[in-house]
Amino acid sequence: MLKRILVAYDSGKKARKALEIATEIANNCHAEIFVITSVKMPSMVASFADRDMLKDLEDKSCEYFKEELAEAAEKVKAQGVPVQTLIVKDSPGPAIISFAEKEKIDLIAMGSRNRGILEGLMLGLGSVSNYVTQNARCPVLITKD
Repeated sequence: MLKRILVAYDSGKKARKALEIATEIANNCHAEIFVITSVKMPSMVASFADRDMLKDLEDKSCEYFKEELAEAAEKVKAQGVPVQTLIVKDSPGPAIISFAEKEKIDLIAMGSRNRGILEGLMLGLGSVSNYVTQNARCPVLITKD
């Protein structure tokens, strides 16, 4: 039985769909939802930014996601589902896995890769959803368009 669902959230279209599906599942299973996002800048950004600039970027991201997560939580609460939000400053994939294990999460829901193939090849960016799928000890639900 699913009682604790983690939604990895980046405010993108696929993440919003993951939250919508997770909310429906939670409602049917009387589960609670945890919505998590990471504000850690990708290593490519970190390599070009000095420490003060990097801190400023992460602080601005944190402020942005406070509002985004508050809106997301309100939508979940409106469906009668208990919800908690969390902003972390760790790499997204490992942070999601660590939280899921620590909190005994029964299901992780998230959107599929947001970056296109060309962008991924040129920038060498990995896929958080791929990392989570490969490392999670619980089922993972990946949403697409």
